[in-house]
Amino acid sequence: MSKLIAVSEEAYFRLAKFKDGNKSFTKVIMELTENKGDIADLFGTLKMSKIEIKKLKRQIKTERDSMFAK
Repeated sequence: MSKLIAVSEEAYFRLAKFKDGNKSFTKVIMELTENKGDIADLFGTLKMSKIEIKKLKRQIKTERDSMFAK
């Protein structure tokens, strides 16, 4: 069974970039929306020292500040 959907021209062209050869739009959509797991599954898997955590937090703050600087 199939369904008809409408997308903007921009969305169509973005989706078409993922199409190669004779791959269908259905196949492209299925690949792009495939469940890759839940981010919550990753909680607690990264082991860092307190020094590494402080360094990472500083780096993130620096990058955020530079991204949102006026």
